Amino acid sequence: MPQQQERVLSGWAVAQASTASAQKPGVLLSSGSSSEDLFEFSFETLRANVFRTRFTSKSHPLPPHPSARPMEAELNGVKFSVSLPSDTAKEIAIGDVLVKLDWTESSPILSVAYAESKDVPILQDLPFRGYVVDGPGVAHYTRYNRGTLHVGLGEKAAPMDLSGRKFEISATDSFGYDVYHTDPLYKNIPLLINATPGGCVATFSTSHTRGLYCIGSEMDGMWGRYKVFRQDYGGLEEYTIVGRTLKDIVRTYAELVGFPLLVPRWAFGYLSGGMKYSMLDDPPASEALLELALKMKEYDIPCSAYQMSSGYTVAEKPPKTRNVFTWNRHRFADPKGWVDEYHKLGMRLIANVKPYVLASHPEYEKLKAANAFFTDPSTGLPAVARLWSAGGGESGEGGHIDFTSKSGFRWWYDGVKKLREEGIDCIWNDNNEYVITDDNWECALNLSSLEIPEELKGRPQIGVWGRSLHTELHGQASHDALVDTEPEARPFVLTRTGRA
Repeated sequence: MPQQQERVLSGWAVAQASTASAQKPGVLLSSGSSSEDLFEFSFETLRANVFRTRFTSKSHPLPPHPSARPMEAELNGVKFSVSLPSDTAKEIAIGDVLVKLDWTESSPILSVAYAESKDVPILQDLPFRGYVVDGPGVAHYTRYNRGTLHVGLGEKAAPMDLSGRKFEISATDSFGYDVYHTDPLYKNIPLLINATPGGCVATFSTSHTRGLYCIGSEMDGMWGRYKVFRQDYGGLEEYTIVGRTLKDIVRTYAELVGFPLLVPRWAFGYLSGGMKYSMLDDPPASEALLELALKMKEYDIPCSAYQMSSGYTVAEKPPKTRNVFTWNRHRFADPKGWVDEYHKLGMRLIANVKPYVLASHPEYEKLKAANAFFTDPSTGLPAVARLWSAGGGESGEGGHIDFTSKSGFRWWYDGVKKLREEGIDCIWNDNNEYVITDDNWECALNLSSLEIPEELKGRPQIGVWGRSLHTELHGQASHDALVDTEPEARPFVLTRTGRA
C-alpha cells in the first residue's frame, strides 16, 4: 500500500483573476501563503452537461500529456443563470442541471443534481475532505450512492457492477486471470459512471499515472460511505459528465476523447489465430500456416486474416528469445514470399510486436547507445527490466522502449514500416502495459511532438508523465508507420492494453 500523506487545504478564496467574473458559470479559487505552495481549484462549465475541475499547484501540475485534449467551452445559445448565496458559495443553473459550489469550509464542495430532485444530488463531494493533497499525488472523495449502478474503469473483473469494490488504476499482463477476482487486468481508463434513479453522472481523470479507485469499499464512522479516486502523481484534471441515460454519458465521453477510427472492412470478418503454428520447427511454421489456410479454403471457412503470435520472431539459436522485428529464417525462409501466398488465398496477416528488447536482441546495444530506453537514476545507465522472453514464465533481462525518446520512437516506426513493406496488413501491439518496477525511472522527453511545460523540464520521472503515456505513443508510432507506408489504406492497430 502506498504511503498515505493526506493534507486538506484551508483558507480558500476567490483568486484575483476570477474577481471580475462573478456571473460566469465557474470559479477559480486559491489556497496557500506563498507561490511555492499555492494550490488552485477551478471549476468550469464547458457544455450544458460537461464540467471540468482542476486541483493543481507547481508541485502538483496538470497532467503534462493528458489522455484527452482540453475541451473548449461552447455555451453560445445555452441558457444559464448564476447566483451567489454567500461570499463563499456559487450556484449555477444550466438547462435542467443545478450545480452548487461551496468553499466555506476547509475543502471545496461540488454538488450536481437535476432540478426536479435538487435535494438529492447525483454527485456530491465529501465535506471537509473533497480534494486533498496526498504526497506527490492527490485524492478526490465523493459521497457513495448506495444501491446504484457503477460501471467503467476500462477492463475489470466480473460482475459488471463495480459497486462496493476497490480497483487499481493500472495495467498488467494478467494471463490466465480469475474472471471474478483478478485486478488489475490489461486495460484501464479512469472513467467511472454512476447510474442513479435521479440520472447518470460520470467522472473522468485525464492523468496517465497510476492510482486507486475505491467505490464504496471503504467506509468510516465519521465520514460515512464514500468513493475515492487516489492518483499517485500530479494534480487533478477531472471531467464531470451528466446525462439522463448511460447512452447520453457514453456519447458525450466519446465527444471528449474521440470516436474510434473506422477499421478496414476485412477486420469485421473471422480473424483466426493461435500460438502453436508460428512456434513450429518441423514442419516449418510457414508451411504449417499455409496448410491451415488451404484447409480453410477446402472446407469453405471464410477467414479474413490470421493473427501471427510472436513465434515468428524467436531466435533460431540459443537463447531462443523473442526478438521483435526479426524473422526466424528456419520457420519463415522467405517472409515476403510467404505473405504473398497468404494474400493470394484472400487472407491478411496480423503481426505480433512487443515494445521491449531483450539483452540478447541483435540491436540491443545499438538502442542502448541511442538512449532509446528509460534511464535508471541510481546508476545513470539504461534501466534494466526482467521481461518475458520465451515460453510460459521464462524471462530475461532487457529494456522497455522509451517512446518519449526520439531514437526509440523512430526505431519502432522503422520496424513497423518494414513489416508493412513486407506485406503485413495489421500491427498487433502486444505486451504494452509497461509493467516496470520503479516510477522514478526517467524518460528522455526529446520527442519533438511532446509539449513539455516549463515547470516539468526538471521532472522526467515515469510516474509524473505516466506509464500509460508510453502505451499511447506506442500506438501512435505503429499507426503513423502504417499510414505513411500506404496512405490510401485504413490503418489497423490492435492493442492489448488500452487507454482513453
